[in-house]
Amino acid sequence: MGLLSTSFEGVTLTHDKIKYKRDGGPVAGATARVESGADIRRRITVTRLLVFVPLALMAKKQVGHVYLSVEGDGFEFVVEVPVKKEADARKFAAKVNNASKRNS
Repeated sequence: MGLLSTSFEGVTLTHDKIKYKRDGGPVAGATARVESGADIRRRITVTRLLVFVPLALMAKKQVGHVYLSVEGDGFEFVVEVPVKKEADARKFAAKVNNASKRNS
């Protein structure tokens, strides 16, 4: 990981890679977003079906959560974030997007 890594809610970003649990890959070309459950439901794709539907369905019952979603070449993951950490999630998403642009 090196000295230039940063983490948020279990997601680790290095200068050229991003990882969450077993998912991840190159940060080049990756896109990070902070979304509500409703936003995720609107943008659902076949790939996202397995990842997002359980979270989106729970979002109807849960208040106070947003989701950090990261999509890249060959990977995609979503992390539930307490709404009180939304500003931190947005800062982390900006770091991911900036690293993506630098490495593309």
